[in-house]
Amino acid sequence: MDIIKLRELLENELSSPYLTELDDEFYKEFDSLVKALKLGAETSRERGEDVEERLYLAQLTIAEKLMKEIIKVRLHKIVDLAVDGVPGDMSPEERRIFHILRAFIEREELSLPENIQELEIPDTATAEDTSKRVPVREAYIILVDLPRIMGVDMREYGPFHQGDLAVIPPEIGRVLLERNAAIKIRLGG
Repeated sequence: MDIIKLRELLENELSSPYLTELDDEFYKEFDSLVKALKLGAETSRERGEDVEERLYLAQLTIAEKLMKEIIKVRLHKIVDLAVDGVPGDMSPEERRIFHILRAFIEREELSLPENIQELEIPDTATAEDTSKRVPVREAYIILVDLPRIMGVDMREYGPFHQGDLAVIPPEIGRVLLERNAAIKIRLGG
């Protein structure tokens, strides 16, 4: 995976009304690219290679922006598919989002008691997916409008609107749960 592949994927997503086929490992490969770029920047900084460090950081910024756009476009398509009730060609992570959206649309399990703070969404993996299981991930349904939030990792999250599904660091999630501003959703097993 590299920036060129991300740019090509974004172009394909923008030019087609259908989801572009992804490898099941696409999101893991992106995470590996980010880690490699961060490591390259850190190593360059330690060696005193200022220009090389800035190049790694610029690549990291470009990769993250491309990925955000890819995710936005794919999520719009997944929402359309969920409304129609037709699963498309999705990664395992996207299939989980599709099933959450379908449950919401069908009004299943999302009529929550007042003081519930966690909702368990069962893993929808098929027998053939079990060898490719993705680690359990947590997300939050935001219950109130929120401005941008600065995480302990010094990254900004949000702004969020009531009803948004957000993947945020657990530290922020805990605070939102304590203030009844979000509901935790566990994706998968």
